[in-house]
Amino acid sequence: MSPSNNPFDWTPSHLTSTDLHPLTLCYDKLTNDCLDELDKLGLTSSSSSSNPSSPSQNDNQCPLHHQPDDFLHLLQTHHHPSSSSSPSLSTLWTHLTTIPPWVSYPSIARGQAVFYRYAGPAITSLTFHSLLGGMASARVVETLARTGGFGTRVARRRLLETFQHILDVTEGGGSMMPDAAGGDHDGGGRGWRSTVRVRFLHGMVRRRIMSLGLSRRGENDRDRDGKRPERRGYWDTQKWGVPINDLDSIATIASFSSALIWMGLPRQGIFLTSQEIEDYLALWRYVAYLIGVPDTITITIPSSESSSSGGGQKTKRRKITPFGSAQEAKMVMESIVLAELSHPSETSAVLANNIIASLANQPPLRSSESFLRAQAYWLNGGSLCEGLKIPRPPVWHTVLVISQCLFFMVFCYSRQAHYLLLKWVPWGNDKNGDNAGVEAAGGHERYKRVRRWMRNVVVEMAGGKEAGFGFEWVPEWGKYTGSERGDEEERGDGKGKGKRRKKKGWGGWIASRNGGSEFRSLKAFLVASTVVGCLVCIGVRGLLLGMMPLFCRSLKTFGLAYCWVLQIIGNQRRCQGSGP
Repeated sequence: MSPSNNPFDWTPSHLTSTDLHPLTLCYDKLTNDCLDELDKLGLTSSSSSSNPSSPSQNDNQCPLHHQPDDFLHLLQTHHHPSSSSSPSLSTLWTHLTTIPPWVSYPSIARGQAVFYRYAGPAITSLTFHSLLGGMASARVVETLARTGGFGTRVARRRLLETFQHILDVTEGGGSMMPDAAGGDHDGGGRGWRSTVRVRFLHGMVRRRIMSLGLSRRGENDRDRDGKRPERRGYWDTQKWGVPINDLDSIATIASFSSALIWMGLPRQGIFLTSQEIEDYLALWRYVAYLIGVPDTITITIPSSESSSSGGGQKTKRRKITPFGSAQEAKMVMESIVLAELSHPSETSAVLANNIIASLANQPPLRSSESFLRAQAYWLNGGSLCEGLKIPRPPVWHTVLVISQCLFFMVFCYSRQAHYLLLKWVPWGNDKNGDNAGVEAAGGHERYKRVRRWMRNVVVEMAGGKEAGFGFEWVPEWGKYTGSERGDEEERGDGKGKGKRRKKKGWGGWIASRNGGSEFRSLKAFLVASTVVGCLVCIGVRGLLLGMMPLFCRSLKTFGLAYCWVLQIIGNQRRCQGSGP
């Protein structure tokens, strides 16, 4: 049972929506307290303040032009264990720089290598399954729509920023090392610094929305169309929970880890080994710890026993580590999928289609909207995509997606075989027989060039500037992401806006798609079809050649038998003619 295209068996260990609901009211309060302390110290700008009257920006335009606060630098500079004015800053710093006992950096390094070993299908899954499919959560999209970062004109840049964070945390084993020195702006690994900044970013968005929810709209405030809306609350905590709550944070990390392992990759024919699963979960468990996700959650569930005092049904507490083991991670992910993705809203459909529209015909892949929709249908299933009101793609593009999966399987399984060969064959590099050289071959060194190339491409597409994860998309009254497509057809290079695109012939299609994923899938389809055709011809030819001697012998035997029968018949007639 699953709203997506990945069914699973429901067991008593799974969590219902009622079990998960209390998590929507819990959040990373420590980060909010740190932001309040920085406000009291006068260290934050007006745009980062919780004051709801700070300047606004229009939806789907460039973010506010200001120098965003570097909250990591402020934390490094102003945390003082002996200071009574900033106890939360000291507590957060201790939390971030203390390495939990379950952290294993060799395992994290191997988990980082897993991402690059399956980079193609992993990126496809994160984009069209984890992100686009995750828009089916009616609660989560309410927060995203209020930030204004998922309009058709800006969603691509917003996605590139998220992808830069993924590249940061998979940079190498040292990228997740904390800054233990304190005070150095460049201290700590790149992934560690980016994750801490994202944690503060989540806290800023949460605090901003909560402050707007407590404020009342001014008499002179207008929406973008100039009309005064009905006087109503900005945020419904009872319906949607606290913005960016613990359940949202767990679901986000699960979409990057568990959903990739057990849903996104298998739908493309890729299955990880148990060691790869363990290492990849170890990486994202530490990312979750740094970003403010509770490592252990307590769920209150009804007990099967009845209360002897007649006070109702008993309850029991159950402790769960969402990313502590493969079994728990899979169970939590499946529970969240069923509880959160079953009833997409109108806003869910708008944001999902905005993502597809923003990525269509864009470099470096230049894939058409039909091909992107085909990937969404293949990874999420028809039921979920229809709930998101994504138009069904032509059958031809589904064939191209299948061809892409075949390409990924050949490429990724060859890499996996090479990794397993390095792991299992004793090369004599380690006297203890642990193959220490495999760590470098399967970790940082082997994929260094791939990492550098991917970072250069992503930064170039994002405008040549690396993401700082500052508070750029500020929630405001009257800002709510909507659909801007109208009657516009698939976008090309941005010219001729509002006009119907001319249908291209095969020559124009190949010229526009050359070098992209769509053309690569076509080539994979042609190669696979040629190989299968050749194998069929060889098989039929071998079958015919193998049966030809038998056929000739059978024909010869039949001919001899026929001649023998004719001879017998002739002899009988002659005997009858020569009788008395």
